[in-house]
Amino acid sequence: MLIIGLTGGIGTGKSEVSHILRELGSVVIESDKVAHQSYEPGTKAHGLIVNQFGEDVLDDSGFIDRKSLGKIVFSDPARRLELEKIVWPATRELTLALLKKETERRTKVVVVEVPKLFESEWDNVANVVWTVEAPKSLVFQRVKRRSGMSESDTEARVAAQLTRQERVDKADIVIENDGTLEDLRNQISKLWKSIH
Repeated sequence: MLIIGLTGGIGTGKSEVSHILRELGSVVIESDKVAHQSYEPGTKAHGLIVNQFGEDVLDDSGFIDRKSLGKIVFSDPARRLELEKIVWPATRELTLALLKKETERRTKVVVVEVPKLFESEWDNVANVVWTVEAPKSLVFQRVKRRSGMSESDTEARVAAQLTRQERVDKADIVIENDGTLEDLRNQISKLWKSIH
């Protein structure tokens, strides 16, 4: 089974690339979604997050309010690291279990989408790493359009990641997402054909 580690900064188009790969027939595991499962009420990570960050990060039904938690961790690098120490191991455990299932199903290609792939050492799980990159001006436009996040909040998220150059230096394949959706689709289709 070929495991592609897919990464890239905020607003570069990782989700769009995942969507295209899924359409082409790949199994896609989105680490963000797995991370959210890892800290649902009743999980070990949920208890640790509440202990670490207080009950203010819970919504009325006892779930972690990701917006409240995000405001805390993206404005304070030390707090962000505290959260990552809880969530990353829990996410990794769940993802490895999913990969095991795909191996048993004899799946040919699995894409694991991880925004902070290198920082969380997911590159050692993947056979090959693809990074999606885009010019900074486009990143800010996309983030604003997608989530209405302010420029300063976007800047904080960008600062919390590796730089573009660091990702490019470490990745096996660089996907430049600076054109139309059709351009991106063509680029991904070519890459897909090259691994089949």
